Amino acid sequence: NVIVYSSIYGVVCLGLGLVMLTGNIDLSVGFQAGLAGVTTVLSFNAIYQATGGNSILSLVVCILVAMLTGAVTGLFNGFVVAKIGVSPLIATIASNYLFKGLVFYFAQASFAPDDVDTIKLIAKTKIFGLKWLTPSVILFVVIIVLVGLWMYKTRFGNRLHVVGDNPEAAAYSGIPVDKTVLITYIICGVLAAISGFLMVSFDGYTIYTQGNSLSTFPISCCVIGGIKMSGGKGTVVHILLGIIIMRAINTMMQAMFLETYMVNLITGVLLVVVLIIDRFTSSKSADE
Repeated sequence: NVIVYSSIYGVVCLGLGLVMLTGNIDLSVGFQAGLAGVTTVLSFNAIYQATGGNSILSLVVCILVAMLTGAVTGLFNGFVVAKIGVSPLIATIASNYLFKGLVFYFAQASFAPDDVDTIKLIAKTKIFGLKWLTPSVILFVVIIVLVGLWMYKTRFGNRLHVVGDNPEAAAYSGIPVDKTVLITYIICGVLAAISGFLMVSFDGYTIYTQGNSLSTFPISCCVIGGIKMSGGKGTVVHILLGIIIMRAINTMMQAMFLETYMVNLITGVLLVVVLIIDRFTSSKSADE
């Protein structure tokens, strides 16, 4: 369960982690994923009906549409933050309500693709009969590798830490800070959209509550994994560790049949402790 759920919800954490590395934040990733889930079903059904039941073409198109949706929502956030100069906290709170409103409009009640079995192929197919080995898990591993290579083997990827550590010094050194932040938000949106598609593939339908599950989980994963809230510090490995830790904790609490208030309480206490540790370690590094 930890592996399967990590593959579905972990992709959005990678995107948010990249944004946090630049010293910014995105509080709208949950409903970016939810909106991508809505467009997944809408586009799948539209192509399915237009082609007389071509499931494979419908699947390919809905994946592309979902990713395009994420790119547009990420571009919107990035433009408001990087180009207009609005605080990322305020900007993404506002955009979260915007995306949430669109999701509520289309998915007040759950609605499913015309061919549920095809949409479930990505998240539900058991490779070699193993429950934990699905195409979504393989996709997650591929995305982790690609993001890692992009961060450490390309010039643009290396800019993330510099921009997050000291944006003014980055600007003086010739790094286009605004462009870097804008592209990072776009990538975050695309990765959130992939998570949105995977949620639809796993559940077989979309509904407005799917975005709620990602309201704080990605931030918790990034912080607990070791991504600095101030930016500039952290790796893909940190994000992956945070995803596994948070998913394992949630799975254990569910196995213990803890009530919802206890799950929220324990998660909140753990997050506060990590934030305090992050605050003191950041202060120590600054003093040095």
